[in-house]
Amino acid sequence: MPPVYCGFFDTRPKASRDFVFGRDDVINELERLLNNGFWPVILGPRRVGKTTVMRVVINELGGIYIDASTAMGLRGLGLRLVDEVRRLNIRVRLNLAVLQLDIERKPAATIERLIKELGDVIIGIDEVQNIISPRLPALLSVAYNESSVRFIFSGSLVGTTRLIMRSPESLGRPLIRFELKPFIREQSMEFLRLGSRNCGIGISDAEIEDAVSKFDGIVGWLTYYGSLRSSSMDHVRAMETLEGIAREVIKDELSKLSKYEAVTYRALATLGRARWVEIKRLAESLMGRSIDDKTFTTALKALVNMYMVREVEHGIYEVVDGYMARLVREYGI
Repeated sequence: MPPVYCGFFDTRPKASRDFVFGRDDVINELERLLNNGFWPVILGPRRVGKTTVMRVVINELGGIYIDASTAMGLRGLGLRLVDEVRRLNIRVRLNLAVLQLDIERKPAATIERLIKELGDVIIGIDEVQNIISPRLPALLSVAYNESSVRFIFSGSLVGTTRLIMRSPESLGRPLIRFELKPFIREQSMEFLRLGSRNCGIGISDAEIEDAVSKFDGIVGWLTYYGSLRSSSMDHVRAMETLEGIAREVIKDELSKLSKYEAVTYRALATLGRARWVEIKRLAESLMGRSIDDKTFTTALKALVNMYMVREVEHGIYEVVDGYMARLVREYGI
């Protein structure tokens, strides 16, 4: 039986804050920044609710949302922007059909033309790090200096702001970083309690304790667990079902890492929290050969940059998503 979409436990990104838990202050601050001309950048690990926060802001301020997770550079961004302008029936003095053709040939210049025509509109670009183009910073600089458009971005890379501000022309743009973090234990507990009341299902305190102890404050895992419980599954079956889903999701995510990044993550997932030298030693054991220091350090820094790993003290690291690490450790994903 598929998950039941119920309030806080709807697994799809939400557009209304009525069913968003624990993020009111962040949403309010993002809206204040946008209304004062700043461009916020929402950063954080996967599955902590960046998309939901952005969509709520866009919905409340009447903007355009662009999912850049599978966009192919500026061309993909431009085509999606035209599609959204058409879907939202935003009036512009340009022929959108002609714009689509122009984007194929001259994406940056065409997007600039469209942005200048949009007026005072907010554009949210989700997972902006996927727009890999050296012309993106200059395009955003034109948008800032020559239009009334305001932007809000999200990304799963620490380097997202550097990507956006990579050109000299963009240095004056007022970007504000927001790091969205996993829930603390008390927030996770209250989220499941509130969601279970909202959905009219019975989740015992003991079951909530067990779920919270495993999901490490990652909102996506907590939400999916609640959704499965809303589908009339008991605690044990919901945990087993989610584990199967998570294993496939994690396998896909790890497959996109380089071989050194993947083995470094697996080593730290096994160790839990460890020093640079300990992680490197186990990574070499897993690979069956030595790894030079520079290559290993580059891989470890890349994982930090992707919010998969964090440096908790100087030279000491741990995984961000403990549930993901446990599945990698136990199943050798």
